Amino acid sequence: MARLETLTALDIGTSKVVCLIAELDRKGDLEVVARGVQHCCGLRRGALVDAEETVRAIEAAVSEAEKEAGYPVGPALVNLSSEFLTSRPSHGVWPVGNTEGEITPDDVRRVVEAARQVGIPSDREIVHAIPRGFTVDGQREICNPVGLSGLRLEADAHVIAGSSAFLQNIRKVVQRAGVEIHPEGLVASSIASSLAVLTDEERDLGTALLDMGLGTVDLSVYCGGEIGHSAVLPVGGEFLVQDVSRYFRVAPMEVERLILEAGIASPEFIEETEGDEQVLEAPPVSGDGVVQISRRELSEVLEARIQEIFEWVRKEIRTARHKYGLAVTSLVLTGGVSQLPGMALVAHRELELPTRVAAPCYPPGLPLNLASPVYATAVGLVLYGATRIHHQEGTTPNISPVRAFFERVHRILIQVF
Repeated sequence: MARLETLTALDIGTSKVVCLIAELDRKGDLEVVARGVQHCCGLRRGALVDAEETVRAIEAAVSEAEKEAGYPVGPALVNLSSEFLTSRPSHGVWPVGNTEGEITPDDVRRVVEAARQVGIPSDREIVHAIPRGFTVDGQREICNPVGLSGLRLEADAHVIAGSSAFLQNIRKVVQRAGVEIHPEGLVASSIASSLAVLTDEERDLGTALLDMGLGTVDLSVYCGGEIGHSAVLPVGGEFLVQDVSRYFRVAPMEVERLILEAGIASPEFIEETEGDEQVLEAPPVSGDGVVQISRRELSEVLEARIQEIFEWVRKEIRTARHKYGLAVTSLVLTGGVSQLPGMALVAHRELELPTRVAAPCYPPGLPLNLASPVYATAVGLVLYGATRIHHQEGTTPNISPVRAFFERVHRILIQVF
């Protein structure tokens, strides 16, 4: 394809680094052309614990992607997923400066900038300030105020901030790996993943998206088309492994094998034909003999931790509903841990919400090796970058059926960043 611009995405996770290279042409076609994946153990619960290991993993993933693409990566969009991210609602007010009282894109930018001036500690930086709606002279729930007449413009926004030290460390390891960060390139995973897996209908009606990674669980609640609440739980798939490892005194690598072979989120969903006493074997930590574990026992240990995660989700959804007035009518799971058999069934049972496990479904023509919940954040970063180019170049990304979403981003969100 005749590319207009290339996009580079870096998903730096607890277990791996993923580098994607995509091309966007003037017709609006978006194509992922290269992928690099490298194991990484330099992060724990989203926080850097080994900078050198993380730099090496980024270098290896980038090198693999560059070889497949045949050219070097450009400025990268990088995900953020950590307990050091926090969110809160904000409100901005701006007097319309036009002598005729007509609201311009500059007024919109200024009122969102006013919303960014929310009081946060000096050791934190604002990463996103996303407008959820505008008010003109008391008229609320306006999606796009440009062209309307009024004297007082207000904006409600969802603000995500991060620890300055955490953000600076992420910037350092990426730059030390020889990769430039895009000027708007630090993106909360909860926002990136949503672009790859949520439909317009889910965004509008009210959906909680749960990105279940190895180190963290990222929750974002979308209602009325935009994000209204987000939170990060520093407990992910590695805790499932640790729980099983400690309970049965089996090495973590063996536990990962057992979970992949026979793990299920609840003993309730074990098929009766398999029998309650399907026995698994693994060497103990001591190295002497064999530990025998029934599949039911394994699932009981996994279920205990999974129930804790969904109890946290329940509390956050309650906050979204009662504190921020957001409707939540369904739950979407993504991320590697969401693939554990029975996970959606446990979520439905615990939260009483229709639940599905989602893999990236946009853009069309996505390579099969990326059509997995594991790559939701990486693909979402590419889509996030495409919206920026869409605004700057006046292109129309061919990402139907979410074309309307990108048009909405073009008209309102992108002009205020």
